[in-house]
Order: sequence, then C-alpha cells, then structure tokens
Amino acid sequence: MKSDLITKLEELLTQDAGEVATEVRTLQSEYKKLWSLEFEIAKQQFIDDGGKANQFDYTKRPEDIHFESLVDKYGKLKKDNDTKIANEQAKNLIIRAEIVSKINDLTKLSDNVGAAVKMLQELQTQWKETGPVSTHKYKEIQAEYSKAIEEFHYNLKIYRDLQEHDLKKNFENKTTLIEKLKTLQALKNIKEAERLLKIYRNEWEEIGPVPNDKWDALKADYKTVLDETYSKIKSHYNAIEEKKENNLKAKLEIIEKATALVTKITDNVNTKWTETTDQMLALQNDWKTAGRTTEKDNEKIWNEFRLICDGFFEKKKEFYASLNEKFAETRKIKAELITKAQALQTSTDWQKTSNDLIKLQDTWKKYPSHGDKEEPKLFNRFRKACNAFFDTRKAHYENVDASFETNLIAKEEILNRLNTFILSDDINADREHLKNFATEFTNAGMVPLKDKKRINDAFYARLDELYDKLNIDKTEKAVMQFKTKIERFAASENSFDLLRKEGDYLKKIADEILGNVRTYENNLGFFKNSKGSNAFMKEIEAKIETEKSKLNELTAKRKLISDELTKIREMSEKPKVEA
Repeated sequence: MKSDLITKLEELLTQDAGEVATEVRTLQSEYKKLWSLEFEIAKQQFIDDGGKANQFDYTKRPEDIHFESLVDKYGKLKKDNDTKIANEQAKNLIIRAEIVSKINDLTKLSDNVGAAVKMLQELQTQWKETGPVSTHKYKEIQAEYSKAIEEFHYNLKIYRDLQEHDLKKNFENKTTLIEKLKTLQALKNIKEAERLLKIYRNEWEEIGPVPNDKWDALKADYKTVLDETYSKIKSHYNAIEEKKENNLKAKLEIIEKATALVTKITDNVNTKWTETTDQMLALQNDWKTAGRTTEKDNEKIWNEFRLICDGFFEKKKEFYASLNEKFAETRKIKAELITKAQALQTSTDWQKTSNDLIKLQDTWKKYPSHGDKEEPKLFNRFRKACNAFFDTRKAHYENVDASFETNLIAKEEILNRLNTFILSDDINADREHLKNFATEFTNAGMVPLKDKKRINDAFYARLDELYDKLNIDKTEKAVMQFKTKIERFAASENSFDLLRKEGDYLKKIADEILGNVRTYENNLGFFKNSKGSNAFMKEIEAKIETEKSKLNELTAKRKLISDELTKIREMSEKPKVEA
C-alpha cells in the first residue's frame, strides 16, 4: 500500500504543483495513517515482548524516508510555484495600478475629449487582458478602477448627448442585469448559479455609470437581489450538510449489516459463500448510492467499511483457491473438447460433423462446473466453435431451401406442359418427347418436402397415362414404371425405409440371378469341347443372356434407388440440435 502511495506521489511531482496540492495532501494523510498503524503495531509488539512503552524507539523505514524526501521535493516545487504566481500577481497589480493612474490622468485631457475616450477604451481593453492579482488586493484595486472609470465619465463634460445616451444605456443594461440575477434564484444547479453570479457581478462593474438621479434606487435593487441570491445558495449548502448527516447514519447502518454478515460465516460451504457474496455486493451498492457524508467522517467510515469488505473477500479468495485445484482436471478435459470442436468448426461434412459435435456436447454435460469461475469463459469458447459450424450449416441449407422453391416452380411449369401434351401418330417422336419430359423433370432438382408427393404423383400419373397409350418395349416401360414407383416411395413419410427395403429386395433377386448365371456358365463349360451344334448348349446360352438382361435391369433399378437414398441423406443433414 505504501509503495502505491509513493508511486502516486512520484507521478504527481511531474505535474503542476499548484494543481495537485489537494491530492498531495490526501496522499500525505493516507501515508501518515499507514505509518501510524505500523507504529502502533510495532509498539504493541515491543510491549508484548516485555519492553516498556517509554523505551520504545521506532526507526523509520527506507520507504518512509523516501516518501518524506518526495514531500520535501514537492514543498520546494510548491513554494517555487507560489513564488512564481505571487510575482506574476505583483506585476499584474503594478500594471493595473498604472492603468488606474492613467485613467485618472485622462480627466486632464479636456482639450481633446475624443483622444481621451479612445485612450480610455484602450486602457479598459488592457485592464481585461491583464492577469489576476492576489485575492486580498483584488477588491481594493477593482474599487480604484471602478472609481476611476466613474470619475472619468462624470467629470468629463464631453458630447453631452452621447453621455446621456451612454448613461441611459448603462441604466438599461444594469436593470437587465438585475433581472438576470433574479432568474438565478430559480436555478436548481447551484454551481451554475454561483458561476453566473460571478459573471454578472463582473459585468455590473464593467457596465459603467448611470444617471445620478437613478443610481441610489438601482444600487439598492442590485444589493437586494444579491442578498436574496446568496441567501438561497447558503440554504442549499446547509441542506447538503444536513443530508450528509443523514448519509452518515445510513452508512453506519450498512457497516453494522456488513459486520453481521461476516460474523455469520462459520464454514466454507460454497452455496453460503455465493449467497453471502450477493448480500455483500448489495451492501456495497447501497454504500455507493448513499451519498457523501461530512468531511470529518467520510474517510474514517470508508476505511472501516473497506476493511470489512476486504477481509470478507480475502476469506472468499482463500476458499476458492482451494477449489481451483479441484477444477483443474475438469478444465483440462474441457480444454481438449474445445480444441476438438474448433478443429471441426470449418468442416463441410454436415452429417458426420453434426454427430461428432453433438457427442462432444454430450461429453461436456458430463462435467458440470460446480461453481468454477472459469466455466463461463470455457463454455463461451466451446459454444462459439459449435455455433460457427451450425450457423454455417444453417446458411447452407437455407440456400438449398431457397433453390427448392425455385425448382418447384420449374416442375409446376413442366407438369402443366405435360398435361397439355397430345400424342401424335409418330410413336418414336412421342416416346422421345416423353423421355425429354422425364429427364427435364428430374434435372429440375429437388422441391420442398411438403410438395414432393403432390408434384411427383401428378407428373408420373400423367406420364404413365401417356406411356400406356404408346406401343413401346416392355422393358423400357418397366423401367419407366419402376422409376415412377421409386419417386412415389421418395415422396412418402417413411421414404428411407421403403427405398432401403426395395433395394434389399432387388439385391436379393440380383444375387439369385447371378448365382443362376454362374451355374449356367459352369454347365456350359462341359460342352465347349464338343463338336457340332448342340441344342442344349444353345438353350443354356439363351438362358444366360436372359438372366444377364434381367441383371442389367436390376442394376439400373438399384442405381435409381441408390441415387434417391443419397438425396434423402443430404436432406436429413439439416440442423436439428445446436450448441
């Protein structure tokens, strides 16, 4: 604490000595209290050790000697500053006295009144530009200046009409000034009222003389309003002092509550510390809002309250320092989780990364904070990394959804054209048109899930209707009908399960056919070396071709299912759980 005061004092020595006088005195007072406390402690220890009070000798410490040297240095700086100011004020006093003397001499320039008026204006300007004088000389020199000005205006009988105008104008200005002074009594800001009062008084002195027959009444009015204004200001400060007394009582009550609060702490239970801390902080807030007390008591009770608060928070610090050892292992685990989450935050593998982050979140929940003050910082870092990924993923799918709406408009237009399409007599041309319709409809992309079944059912129902009217190859028609079936599966609520079961079924059929083909090919090997035509071998070859044709058809169907399952997986990657 002493080192802090020494540092502050060293800083103050680099500033203007006159401006920091109050702060230096405050530091001296605080340092003296600390020194006195150390002195009393040392003396008591000396007595406790068996010494006699009158034999106690307390040697000043190096920092005490250093502080005293700094105070001496400041004293010299302050003395030099005061001497400088005093010299400047003395010079200003001489200048002002010379101005007053010159104004008095102007009354002798009756042969050149114009020059006298001009000279007076210059002297008045010089007076305003001249710096301040010492306080105890101000009234005297100001009175001499005002008297000289008034005597000049009254004694010089020049330009009577102009003089009468000036006197009348001065009367009006002073009357207006009195009205301004009256308004100060309604101001709630007393500091502003004091500032304006000083300005108005200076203006009054600067305005100049008024007609003699009006001067006494005007001066009486001026004095009355001044007295009333000063009375209000005095009442204000009296009220402040009364309020300070009430604030003192309130703060003494807060000290009693704080003391009782600390007394109730009997064990180191975390929940009690939390509850008591809230109560102590509430008392500190009450202290801040209670307002200042009397000057003689303000510092004393503040030190008393601060010691109580410092003691409380020191005990709390010791308690939580022991808890930090318990928190260290949990922090280490959570730091590792944060590192893993940060490594995943830029990933675009939406499904896998979502699952990984959710697992990390579940792991995080297994390690509760139990009051660790570092928990909010750790959690904010963890949540920031998770949200960075989920926000990016959300934006990605919002763009996808927007494109789905555009795709729906395109498919609606294709459906309208298909509904109005009329078959011609050219089967090949009609078949090509229908294939183009199917290709265009597929390439239009995915649509919102709520519209998928409706648009697909309508399109493929119409397509089946038109294919039924065409005399086309059965295989081709089968593929088209299967595609219609797949699209309808995809539009169902349990689309994924339906498509997966259909794919498993086709795989089972394909495996059986592949087994048949292998059997036929093995059998065919027995006839490769036989001579001449073999009707049985041709029959086997025909069966192999038939089975392979079926196998190709199944492969094409399974690819349709695989493509549709891929689309559904991509749709299922949309965010459902976020950090």
